[in-house]
Amino acid sequence: MTTVVDRRPGVDSAYAWRVAFVSTFCIVLGGGAIYLPVVALKEIASEFGDRRAVPSMAYMLGFFAMGVGGVFMGWLADRTSPRVPLLIAGVSILAGGWLASRGTSEWALYLGYMIPLGFLGNSATFTPAMNNIQGWFDRRRSTAVSLISVGPALSGFTWPQVYRWLLPEHGWRETLIIYGVTAGVLLFLCAFYVRPSPVARAKAARPAEDLSGLRTSSLSLMAVLSAASFCCCAAMAVPFVHMVAFCGDLGLSPGRGSEAIALILLTAVAATFAMGRLSDRIGPLQVSILCSAIQVVSLTGYVFVQSLAGVYTLSRIHGIPYIAIVQGYALILRRLYGPTIAGWRLGVVMLFAMAGMAVGGWMGGAVFDATLSYRPAFQLALAFDLLNLMLLGALYFRQGRVRWLTTFGR
Repeated sequence: MTTVVDRRPGVDSAYAWRVAFVSTFCIVLGGGAIYLPVVALKEIASEFGDRRAVPSMAYMLGFFAMGVGGVFMGWLADRTSPRVPLLIAGVSILAGGWLASRGTSEWALYLGYMIPLGFLGNSATFTPAMNNIQGWFDRRRSTAVSLISVGPALSGFTWPQVYRWLLPEHGWRETLIIYGVTAGVLLFLCAFYVRPSPVARAKAARPAEDLSGLRTSSLSLMAVLSAASFCCCAAMAVPFVHMVAFCGDLGLSPGRGSEAIALILLTAVAATFAMGRLSDRIGPLQVSILCSAIQVVSLTGYVFVQSLAGVYTLSRIHGIPYIAIVQGYALILRRLYGPTIAGWRLGVVMLFAMAGMAVGGWMGGAVFDATLSYRPAFQLALAFDLLNLMLLGALYFRQGRVRWLTTFGR
């Protein structure tokens, strides 16, 4: 009798690490389009009646569609392979860059950002990668998850610098086409390297989700976490999306605004790994509460800041919770529901997080158009963050302070 040996790469293998890095690279590629309305906000608005709500709306639709698409792409990857969403993303981003740049009406911009760039493009990179990579690791899972988590920040650091170099010579329309061709082709090629994890291949043996350890209803927990993720991301997006324009209103060059965005994202990369380690010691819910409090400090500062040094300082503070607080929601879910957690739960919470980023980006532009000042927009963002802090605090005390303090590290 012949024994068949499975020679495919296993958990914690060298290939698993290569998949982690390739997946992060795909996230960097897929997220690029969403940052063009941030860097070229004034240039895009000038073609649509100087309405800053137009690029803000494109940003909002792109982020919201990415959140909805993330649930769909996670489902698709579970039933096929994480390779399939990446193939779809490659084709869609290439087509979306062309579509969003061609129309003379803002509706072409909206449609391009919503469907091919958002729902079918960017959404196919993060959620499938996060679900897949956890099945490739056992001993170093938290490090691998942190690596995937910083992908959006690396994207946000890289592409604004590329756009800053391309925009003066090519304009925002041709720059978007260049992005679409570059990212689309590379994503399509990278897709052939990514395989399903050993855990996904053996998912038929996975036990049913166990809700017996919850201290309150699952519906209530999902509602609180979803609302909290929406509020924190809506607050986060206002200064981030409008940083270049805000710096311009202060009399600073667009380059200084791009540098402030880079500071937010570079700080976010470092803080993600540091907060991940802190979560192992004190718990992810406590870390998310800490991140929310830090965001209160930065948003309060943006209401009053006038100098470049102040903008740079606040950008560093704002970057600390930029990714870490969202990563915390994934860790909170796993802590509450255990290892048998249904995959769709993270998709739903991330949908509300993306919706928050979408609404916050649009809200900043709409409030500015109504008041001709960013101060009311920052004040509104601060109100959203205070609500987030209250929701997380309520969850902490509702679930039981003693339970959170004694169960971490298991």
